Amino acid sequence: MSNILCSNKVTNKDIPERTGLPSMEDLLIRKNLRWTGHLMRMSPDRLPKTGFYSQLSSGHGGPLVFRFKDTIKKNPEARDIKTDS
Repeated sequence: MSNILCSNKVTNKDIPERTGLPSMEDLLIRKNLRWTGHLMRMSPDRLPKTGFYSQLSSGHGGPLVFRFKDTIKKNPEARDIKTDS
């Protein structure tokens, strides 16, 4: 289809440029922002929104990994979207 073979050693950044399709990172950020918009418009008593704002009572004590909340804060910056907060 796009004449890209594994033996060509094409980078992940070159593939979207050659095919004219958005990158996987772009698609994930777009889906994430869309879900966040739905979440913000939900009423406070809905289960997804209460789960988003809830905290676990005890942690596993290991190193911190990225939470969904952390990616939500980074995604507007990646898409050059201005936020008030």
